[in-house]
Amino acid sequence: MLSEQTIKKGAFFVVGIFIQMMLACNEPALAQGVDLAAAKKEGALVFYGASRATDMNEQVQVFMKKYPFVDAKYFRAGGTPLLQKILTEAKGGQHGWDVVSALGPQIILLKEKGLLAPYKSPHQKFFPKGFYDPQGYWTDTYDLFVTIAYNTQIVPKDKVPKTWEDLLDPMWKDGKIILDVRRHDWFFAMKEFMGQDKGERYMKRFRLQKPAFRQGNSLITQLMAAGEFSIAITYAEGVQLMKEKGAPVDWVAVDPMITLTEPIAQSKNAKNPNVAKLFIDFLLSKEGAELLASEGRVPARKGVKPKVERLNPENFNLYPVNVSSEKLNPREYREFFGIS
Repeated sequence: MLSEQTIKKGAFFVVGIFIQMMLACNEPALAQGVDLAAAKKEGALVFYGASRATDMNEQVQVFMKKYPFVDAKYFRAGGTPLLQKILTEAKGGQHGWDVVSALGPQIILLKEKGLLAPYKSPHQKFFPKGFYDPQGYWTDTYDLFVTIAYNTQIVPKDKVPKTWEDLLDPMWKDGKIILDVRRHDWFFAMKEFMGQDKGERYMKRFRLQKPAFRQGNSLITQLMAAGEFSIAITYAEGVQLMKEKGAPVDWVAVDPMITLTEPIAQSKNAKNPNVAKLFIDFLLSKEGAELLASEGRVPARKGVKPKVERLNPENFNLYPVNVSSEKLNPREYREFFGIS
């Protein structure tokens, strides 16, 4: 006969195993779906990205500390130059990268060009619908919110635009609104969200406001903070950062919040495919999302909050721009607004 104490110990052991199994189901191991033996033989990773170089460096350093058998390197360039580099290399039969991270429309273009390999990371289930490719070709890592920002010293509190339609008020006419010459992503997404007819009518009315255009979201926020413009259509994160530094700027939680994703994807011609999957799993994991949050990003993974609660994706009605960059048609945007 077993003693009561032995039975209790056995029961606690079983419960402990059950809890561990439940935790494993909620947070899959980074190595799940990856051939670790093959990854150790590969022992290398080349990561192409359009994020900040400091962030990319930190990510590969943390990854290598976690997997010391990997020698990881990164190459950083702006989104458009990075895309051109990848396409030029592919045309010449060169495939120097294993993993890439850039804006969603650019990653989707690479998928359409047949340059990505599908990989359904076990972490994909922690991301909202619309923030991963159902076939596994890409999964979002962090988000950028395109919103309405304003100079708090110029715009009275009771006149702050609360909706996209509020930008059509005559008081914002004649150069009081500024946006980027490359804001064709917003232009496309607004028309897609509203529906083609309503979207076209909105943009024609917005054009009559005679907005101003400059290049660079940081520059636009600085010009608005300096009082040269009342309103800006720009990234909420940049405005929030300047606000925290004491600049007279703020932003609005509009509906919808046009969202630019920053997915990660594996090369179809990766020389180190198993390490590539390992790195993707790492960046999509809770640990990876927390690392992104520490870098000041807004993680796309559910349950991991950004540094600033106000930027929590759960607070907004997000509308991701899930279309190839070729279909965004920057020329149409420039011609529509008469941008030289």
